[in-house]
Amino acid sequence: MKLFTIFYALPFMAMPLNLSAEASLLKSGQPEHVVVNNRILANVNGKAISVIDLMKKMDLLFYREFPQYASFPEARFQFYEANWKPMLSELIDKELIIADALENKLPVSSGDVRQEMERLFGPNIIGNLDKIGMTFDEAWKIIQGDILLHRMLFIRVNAKAMRQVTPSDVHAYYQEYAKENIQPPKWSYQVISVRDTDPTNGAVTANIVHHLLGEENVALADLPGKLESISLTKSSKVNISELFVHAEKEIAPGYKDIVEKLAANSYSAPVIQQSKDKSKVFRIFYLKELSAGGAPSFNEVESMLKDKLIEKEIAEKAKAYVKKMRDHFDIQEMIPEDFSPFMLK
Repeated sequence: MKLFTIFYALPFMAMPLNLSAEASLLKSGQPEHVVVNNRILANVNGKAISVIDLMKKMDLLFYREFPQYASFPEARFQFYEANWKPMLSELIDKELIIADALENKLPVSSGDVRQEMERLFGPNIIGNLDKIGMTFDEAWKIIQGDILLHRMLFIRVNAKAMRQVTPSDVHAYYQEYAKENIQPPKWSYQVISVRDTDPTNGAVTANIVHHLLGEENVALADLPGKLESISLTKSSKVNISELFVHAEKEIAPGYKDIVEKLAANSYSAPVIQQSKDKSKVFRIFYLKELSAGGAPSFNEVESMLKDKLIEKEIAEKAKAYVKKMRDHFDIQEMIPEDFSPFMLK
């Protein structure tokens, strides 16, 4: 069983910062900074969420994803502009879940918060927080809230979703999956080509090659060395192709007619064919293996299918849980029309 992500949704992470050219971040000749139009944006269960609160949370995310751009105001401004609205929705939901956690007295130790701080910011916590203009206490409170969020979501959502999916559910899902994921057979093969300006000499060389491979069991990798040790017509050229892996629609009809009749790890008799330049070429086909195709076995996909079912349950239960919290706690959103919380000057 894989460990599922505990977040039910992170919409702001679905819109990464677009930095198409690093040089563009260094273009300004004068110092630039982000101006914050601070105001209360929402009130959740008596706790206000301001633009500053929003910015602090985005600063943590920005540092985690793009630490190399932490000192560039232009980059942070782009990140703010792209993500502040979904981040506000995320913060509202977070405060609802934290309120539920506090109501149920869910504990978070100082050691847990400290460990997460060190994981995120490394041993130089204060120095790295200075880079994003955040105090230790501010970061502590945000991370403490995140841990509460994670744990409450696991209790209310993830654990229930994992219990909800039964073995019979997975088997039923497999029946649908198998019908929609039938793979065609595939041949893994190589082609040994013999070319000679004299077709008679070419036929002789092709028969020698076939005898070495089929009767003396010379390994295909050893064939070039073996041919050098015997007398062949100098005009004959022997080439061994790479290993091809082709499905029915990918293999040439002239090749398919031959390899589909071969057993695995066997060689065809030499056949004379016409090459692209209209010359005659003798070919010997080696079939390494045939993948029969069809649907994957249940054992091959059981874990993946179970994970998908659990993820679906998590999404549904998370949506229902957040809706329940929005009905249970008081929420007031106060965003003016056409409001711009950030400016770059």
